[in-house]
Amino acid sequence: MLSNLLFLVIFCTAFSNSVSERNVTVTIDTDNVINIVDASFVSFTIDSNVYYWKNYIDFSFTRFLTLIRELSPAVLRVGGTRADDLIYNETTNQRSGIVTQDNITALVNATRSTNARLIFDLNQQLRNGTEWDSTNAEKLIKFCSEMDYCNSMDWELGNEPESYRKNNRQVLTAQQIGDGYVKLNSLLRSDHNCQNSFIVGPALGRFIKPKLQKLFSSFVDITGSFLKAATIHHYYFPGPSATKETYMNASYFADLPNLIGKALSLIKASKYPGVPLWFSETSTGYGSGTARVSDRFVSGFLWLEKLGISAARGAKVVCRQILYRGNYALIDGKLNPNPDYWFSWIHKMLVGQKVFAVNLTGLPTPPTTRVYAHCANTARSSYGPGAVTVFALNVDTTTTSVLTFSGPFANQNYDSYLFEPDVPGDVLSKSVKLNGRTLTMLSDVKMPKIVPIGRKAGSTFALPPATMAFLVFPDAKIPLCH
Repeated sequence: MLSNLLFLVIFCTAFSNSVSERNVTVTIDTDNVINIVDASFVSFTIDSNVYYWKNYIDFSFTRFLTLIRELSPAVLRVGGTRADDLIYNETTNQRSGIVTQDNITALVNATRSTNARLIFDLNQQLRNGTEWDSTNAEKLIKFCSEMDYCNSMDWELGNEPESYRKNNRQVLTAQQIGDGYVKLNSLLRSDHNCQNSFIVGPALGRFIKPKLQKLFSSFVDITGSFLKAATIHHYYFPGPSATKETYMNASYFADLPNLIGKALSLIKASKYPGVPLWFSETSTGYGSGTARVSDRFVSGFLWLEKLGISAARGAKVVCRQILYRGNYALIDGKLNPNPDYWFSWIHKMLVGQKVFAVNLTGLPTPPTTRVYAHCANTARSSYGPGAVTVFALNVDTTTTSVLTFSGPFANQNYDSYLFEPDVPGDVLSKSVKLNGRTLTMLSDVKMPKIVPIGRKAGSTFALPPATMAFLVFPDAKIPLCH
């Protein structure tokens, strides 16, 4: 009787957890490079509000520097809503919202020692009537010049100007914003030590509104002659009200391509059609993300999707909000990598700068599986010229996507790197398994060893429900990847 009952339990469990399969054909067009992203494509931010906290982090901590270095080369943007409240003061930090020489030195030393480059977001709300009052910025730039910091840092002016009215700040026109940037450019070019610093902007959010698109166009027309990149921000949804299901909703996949396409079309139609497009701040849910969700495995689906579609549609750099401490941080308060850090780390290691178009057949609408392809990163990995990296994600919770590669990849050996939650099936797991091994730092200076699983030529790849994977074809010998 007991044995029959045990059999019934096992049978019912197996049936309830049964997984179906969907065949997906993957075709990669390696005859054309559709975009070349910056070497710092995967980058990150520190929010300006850290200068309002009593305790943040010592930027000289060995473990912290190791984690930054492993994501480099990268841009470290210090900005956010409170950037338009910050005041530079040489030595005095008697109240919150003050940035001192020691603060700047700590940032520069951290980025210099980790092969990252600092972007500092200046206060645009310091006004002299309708004009930007650059007095405080001049003091900061003078200090950076004297310390020879300018060769390691770049600049932005203001943050999300479309929100100034909501945040009880002075509302600015496109001309006023542009004039501030022209003034900033003049300050930098007149300083011998800072004349090669870059400027990016306007750090515009809610870009989909026509009024803001007009502001963006006007801004590029005013500043495009010296602008390193036109910067916008993007979030999929309000973080505080989101759930794990929100993070796996495939309908959000359609959100970003239209925004990127519109931004690039406006740049192309401007007086300076060659200005690159960056996301100088972006994550999944705005409002600091979602507690006990944004720092879990499930957050990786939209993050990898954002990296994939941003590269495929023409963006050059994506700065993740934020690097440290917070619901959507890459690194938690104890300096342990969150899941999105590990996904970013593998992306940085395996994915190169040249991007190929990918076509998928066999998917439902909206598609629950996404696949992207680049030349492999030969600088960070052991793979040689000609290799191709593919990364894929499957947000379907009940169906395995069986990937079949066509064309020159149909008969190629490949290496696979499968990401799964540390707790099987639990997308709210805070730990990640790569090819069955839980990822964790081995010491403050040592990252885990990554061991791929070799796959035979012509074999399909089964991407289980709610998982992600990177696949590298080392012998692809694609001419454009040489």
